[in-house]
Amino acid sequence: MAKPGHDHHHDNTHDKDRPSSRLILLAVITGAHGIKGAVKVKPFTEAPENISAYGSLQDAAGKAYDIRITRQVKDQLICKIKGINDRNAAEALAKTRLYIDRAQLPDEQDTLYQTDMLGAKICDADHQVIGTLSGFFDFGGGEMIEVQLLDGRRVMLPFQNDHRINLDINTQMIQMHIDPIWLEATPTSKPKHDERND
Repeated sequence: MAKPGHDHHHDNTHDKDRPSSRLILLAVITGAHGIKGAVKVKPFTEAPENISAYGSLQDAAGKAYDIRITRQVKDQLICKIKGINDRNAAEALAKTRLYIDRAQLPDEQDTLYQTDMLGAKICDADHQVIGTLSGFFDFGGGEMIEVQLLDGRRVMLPFQNDHRINLDINTQMIQMHIDPIWLEATPTSKPKHDERND
């Protein structure tokens, strides 16, 4: 499954600051590099250089950024942004998240983007629906998905090839081998105990 970027539904911004659901997070500016306006960028694309493959990027407010990659240093890119010519201007962009609109991604045959499956139903090997897909993540140990269960809890499930049985984009359904213990994660929030009922 192609990974043009991460979905933006679980970042640390407030709801009012979140971009349109049509926007896909490709990268984040992590800071300045040098004194001539270069910036360090953390890419979330499958191929790091693809952050500049789809045209101008934009921030959550819709401001456009023309980015040119100069080199890669470990897991980050050193980039120049049009109009950013000194370190102060570059530092001001730290933590800026860079997006593209889904319409900018090429619709290639046999290519499925992660964002197209957000909201898909997740079912087990017995075709029992357990919840919906709410995010993709990769922490270095293999791809994971976040699933919102029917009871409202969110759990992380491994999403490597040997866990997937069937993925149907037409019905928005993903069938997986699911170990029941994976579904026993602690709820993200617990109801407050009301001592008045003791």
